[in-house]
Order: sequence, then structure tokens, then C-alpha cells
Amino acid sequence: MSFDVQQQSHCALRSIVAEKTRKVVIWTGSGISAAAGLPTWAQLKACLVAQLREKASTIPVNEEKLRSIALLAEKESNNWQAFQILRDHIGHSTYHSTIREALLSSTTVACPEAYRLIWKLAPAGVVNLNLDRLATRALGEVSPGRLPAEFSGRNVSDYIHVLKSPRPFIANLHGVADEARSWVFAQSDLKGLQKSDGYRSFINACFAATTTLFVGISTDDRAVGGHLEALAEAGIDVGPHYWLTDREDSETDEWAERAGIQLIHYDSRDNHAEVIEFFEDVLRFIPDDDPPPPPVVFERPLSTSSVLPDAGRLLQLDAEEIREILNTHVKKIMKGESSTSYEKYDEFAKSYDQAIYRAWYTSVTSPDNKLLGFTLCEEIARGAFGRVYRAVAPDGQEVAIKVLLEDIRRDPKLLGSFRRGVRSMKYLREREVEGMVAYQKASEIPAFVVMDMVDGPTLSEAVEARQVDDWESILKIATEMTAVIRRAHGITERVLHRDLRPSNIMFEEFYSQPEKWRVVVLDFDLSWHEGAHEQSVIHGASTGYLAPEQIQIVPGASTRHAAVDSFGVGMTLYYLISGTDPLPAQHQHHDWSATVKQFALRRPSSAWVSLPRRYARLVITATQDRQADRWDIAQINDELGRLQKALSAPGRVVSAELLAEEVTARCRNVEYTWDDDKATAVVQLESGLVARISGEETKRQLVVALNWSSSGLQERKRVGKWMGPATERCIAKLKKAGWRISGKNIQAPITISIEATLPVEQAAASLSATAEVISQVVKELIFK
Repeated sequence: MSFDVQQQSHCALRSIVAEKTRKVVIWTGSGISAAAGLPTWAQLKACLVAQLREKASTIPVNEEKLRSIALLAEKESNNWQAFQILRDHIGHSTYHSTIREALLSSTTVACPEAYRLIWKLAPAGVVNLNLDRLATRALGEVSPGRLPAEFSGRNVSDYIHVLKSPRPFIANLHGVADEARSWVFAQSDLKGLQKSDGYRSFINACFAATTTLFVGISTDDRAVGGHLEALAEAGIDVGPHYWLTDREDSETDEWAERAGIQLIHYDSRDNHAEVIEFFEDVLRFIPDDDPPPPPVVFERPLSTSSVLPDAGRLLQLDAEEIREILNTHVKKIMKGESSTSYEKYDEFAKSYDQAIYRAWYTSVTSPDNKLLGFTLCEEIARGAFGRVYRAVAPDGQEVAIKVLLEDIRRDPKLLGSFRRGVRSMKYLREREVEGMVAYQKASEIPAFVVMDMVDGPTLSEAVEARQVDDWESILKIATEMTAVIRRAHGITERVLHRDLRPSNIMFEEFYSQPEKWRVVVLDFDLSWHEGAHEQSVIHGASTGYLAPEQIQIVPGASTRHAAVDSFGVGMTLYYLISGTDPLPAQHQHHDWSATVKQFALRRPSSAWVSLPRRYARLVITATQDRQADRWDIAQINDELGRLQKALSAPGRVVSAELLAEEVTARCRNVEYTWDDDKATAVVQLESGLVARISGEETKRQLVVALNWSSSGLQERKRVGKWMGPATERCIAKLKKAGWRISGKNIQAPITISIEATLPVEQAAASLSATAEVISQVVKELIFK
């Protein structure tokens, strides 16, 4: 037996994961922990039933009643209701001890391979329905030192912000084994949870913003399907979700259809080995580019003539008549779009080669300024492979027309790229993707695209005119640009841009409505790259905006991958702060990180002091040479959105790690490095002091850990006298500012260590004051 990798649902999910066009969240149920010898939900119920029967035998007066209740719970098909019955009658102590004993081995047993494979998929997070925390242990094994935001279902309302964080999260929706108060097993537990507005908001946002994969979950877990069913009934399309299951019965199929879930089937007879095969196939998959679509057919009726003149006679007509006749005939050939029609089109193109060449003639001088009914008014831009005209449509609307040079029709790759770009823009128009420059029509003879005319400059023009020179504008542009790309990635057809650069980003209504302008993106997928050579449709700009895999073959990388757009976004973000186009392969230069940081720090921010540093790290992460190391567009967009909100409303920030860095950045005379895996700012002084300021999302608090170590060169007697008073002064200052001292240790005359915590709400309410306290404490621990 082997897993069927040809299932349509599996192929669809595999492409989403491989292309990273959408965040993926994985829900794990008891089935996946069963490989570690832990009980499934049904088995845990059986343990409780057995305990209730044993208890019945020790209480003769209630034995018959308790045995009847045990039988009732055993036969109850709804496990939520069964656990309610058992909890109500087995007794508080027995109920908790039985569950804890059944899960006792979870802290020592080896993590099932499936959990490790889950984290290798790099999901945005895991929603864990198990109490065993094997998902947490597996993350530590796959990414040692990386700290997730971890929380239980009862506290989920405090953690909605983690969906916008680039860091992974683990939502233990039904609690964890060592915290009985967090457990959600019984019907009343579930109802109480589902009544919470914060809980519903988190779950609904999770489904709406991500693609969800359910693993090891049964159909009777209504905490899963119920949310999706409710959204489906409300007519809300939350995108594709998938369920890996070994069940093929009608009940399962009906449940999945109601919930809007696509089933991925596997055979469980070989000890669920196909689950591992499923994950391994997803991880191995490298997407190929889509095959070029068929020729572009002009949509509007043209010539009334039903007869195609011979080639010689056609050449005697003017260019506009030639275009109309050729496109009318192309429309007839391509009706039905069969393989036969493609062959006929190729024969037609060869037979009428000279006439097609003549069809490319364009002019803005009357009477030759017509292009398939559009009136060309003036040329407004040109590049190595095309021109842009301001034109007027037959209905009088002002439009922009991009005409590609005639050379492209003789190169199958270039022609295929044009066709693919037109198809991509059609998808975006049909899906009404907000933020793209609206596509109207396209033709292949000659190759041109008609789009809405945008009242505003390109990003290049705005930067050159110094119209974008502050963090508020930079973050507005960056956030809106990435949001457009994210929406394009998120539609069913998963449209990539693959040519992001300042000339393809425009500001609509920048002049007419200066207070309401918005970012729009043009030319989706309308470029081509081969070897070290590339051309944009109009602007032949630097190859520095192209990902390495676009200009040369990179083993294990694909041009059909969202990280291609991540790279283009990263370089565009660099352009926003530097005002210069990146050099080809500049991201590989040894000083790339320093260069980015230097440009960012030239623009200090008093409202959110750490902003330049975080922005610089974002650029560096987005432009990693290795495709798999780049953040995806959703991560970039979420981080930019968080920075934008922090800049506009610093006091309302709730992210512990954002606050930890901001407080550190505000400290006087302090330089720090940032450990992203541990969400920690590290300050290291020559005096022997190391200060670590961390953000613990799980506990919603800041943690400051101060450690001073003697260099061995100081006079021991003086050090010994200094240590005690210095420590007490530090503790007093921290306590006065609202910090809770969680630990202190003095080993005179060698070391001092102090640890203190502060709730995120207090830190956010007074960022500068919090930073000042840390500055004072650091100063106290500098031995002189």
C-alpha cells in the first residue's frame, strides 16, 4: 500500500503549502498522538467508563444506578455528551486523576514523527485539541530554541493578535494535562467556550485568514466542524480547508460537505503509515510553472466580414483594418479552445506572418491613431519591450494601453509569459481583487493590454519627487502593497505577481484626492525572465528586484512560489528607505544587512523607536538568498500592519515581543541585539552586565533578566561591598515601577542575577517610563 498522491484535494493542498501563497494552520486531534501510545478520545472515554463501573462496585447502595449511567455514557455516540455524563457522576477527584494517569506518559514518550513533519511544513500555527502538548515538544525538536506563543482555549480571547504575528502559535484549544481548569471535555465546557465572543472571533479569523488542515480528528468533534458549518450557512467563503482522514463513509462525506472541507483519504490498515507518506510528499513537492494558456482572443466584435482575404490582398489594407480582420478570424479559430484549434492558430500565424507584423504598427498621429477601436492620444512611457499610451475607449473612457513590441510573438517563452499574464489579470478581475489596476481587454495581434488610467504617480516618481519621506507614508505604501499581493495569492487560482518593483506600483487619486490616495499594483505576472536576462513589460529596470531563482536555475527552488514575490517586496521596501534600485545580487553582498540597517536608521521614529530596526530586519528576511528562508507575503503583510498600528497608537500595542524590543530601544545609552527565536533583546556591556528583555506572549508579560558577572580583575572586597546595596537598589526601583520580582541571586563576589516581570498592559501604558526604569537599573549594575 502507498498513499495516493494523485488525489485532487491532496494536489491542491500540496500546491498551497509548496507555493506558500496562503498561511496554513494545522488542527491536531487525538488520532495523531495515538502513535505515541496515548489514548484517543474514544479510549479515554472507555477508561472513565471503566472507572465508573469500578466505583459502582464499591458503593452497593448506588451500584445499579451507577452501572446504568456507565452504560448510558458508553453507548452515547456524542463524546461531548458522554464526558458530561461521566464527569457529573464519577466524582471530581476520580475524573481528573483518571485523565491525568492516562496522559502520564506524554511528558516522556517519543514524539510521533507526524508532529515533527507538521512543523517542517512551517505552518503559521497549530490548533491542538489534545492535552498532551506533544505538538509543543515537537517544535522544540525541529527548531531548538524557538519559542511559540502558546495558550489554552479558555484564554484565547487574549491572543487574537498572534494571528497577525510572524511567530508560530500553539492554541491548546481543549487545555493541557497539568492544568485541569483549562480542560474542555464535557458538553457544558464546550458550550461555555463557544459562547465567548473572543473565542469565536479567534476561530473565525483563523478559518478566514488561513488554509486549515485537520489531522487525527474525528467527525464527532463538533468543535471543529461546527464553526465551519456556521460560516458556510452564513454564506461566508473562508477559502479551502482540508481534512486528512481514513474514513470513507457517507456520514463523513456529508459532514465535510456541510463544513466546506475537502477530504484527503489515506488507508490506515498499515498502522497509519500513509500519514507519514502524505507529509513527506507535501514536503518534497516543488511546483512547476503553469503551462502557457491559449492565445489571447480580443473580446469585442470587430470586422463584419466573414471571409478571410488571402495574405497578399490583406497587406493592401491599412493597419487597423488588418488588425480587425485578423482578430475576427482568431476568434473563430479559438472557439471551443481544443487542441485542433491551437494547431489551426499556429498554421494561421505562419500563413499570415507579414500581415500580423503589419498589425503591430501604432501611431498617435491621426488618422493612424486607432488600435482595435481605441484612440491613441499620446505615448506616456516606454521601455525595452513595450510602450504605454494614454488612449480613449470607444465609449469615451480614458484608459492606459500597454503595447508590447513585436519581437515577443517570435519567442514561444515570451509569448507564453504574455498569455499567462493576461490570464492572471482576468482571474483577478473576475475575483474582484481590490488594489489591482483594473484590467479591461487584451489582444495578441498585436499584443496589448487595456487597463484603467490611474490618476497618480508611480512609486518611482513619488520617491524621486520626495513625496514619500516619512514612516507613516512608507508603512502605508508597504502595507497596502503587500495586502494587494496577499489577496492575489489567496484566490483559488493563486495569482503571483513575479515582477514587483517601484514602476509597477502606483498611487491612485494621489493628485485629485491627496487625503484618500491608495496604493494600486499593475502588471501581474506580465514579465519574463530567462538566464540573467529579464525585461519588465515597459520598464527595463535593474534585475536587483528579481529573486535568484528567476534569473538562474536554483536546485530545490521554483518560480511558481510566493517567496518570489517576497523577494520583490523586500527589495521594494529597500527602495522605499534608500531611494535607489538594488544592484543585481546585492542581497548576496557581505555588507547587505549593514547597508539596509544604515538606510533604515537614517529615518528615526520618535513614536515607535524600534521601528527602523524591525523594518530593516523585515527587508533582510524577505530578501534571503535561499527561497525557503524568506518570510511569505502574509507574514510580511502582518508585520508591516503591526508596525503601522504601533506607530499610530503605541499605547494600544498588546504584543509582548513588540513591547519588549520597543522598551529596550527607548533605554538611554543602550545598544542591543535581537534574538527573534526567543523574542528577546540582549544588552551586553564590557562591565560584565548582560540584560535580557523578553516578551512572553503566553503569559502576556515582559521579563527582564539582569546578570552581572565579575571579570576577575576587580578588587574582591570592593565588589562584595557593592553587590548587596546595588541589588537592593535595583529591586526597589523595579518594584516601585510595578515590576514583580520573580527571582534574585547573589553569589558574592562573583555574580548577581535578578529577574522581574511586568504585564504588557502596564508596559504599553507608559513605554518611556518603563524604559527609564530599565536604564536606571542597568546603570546601577555597572561596577566602577
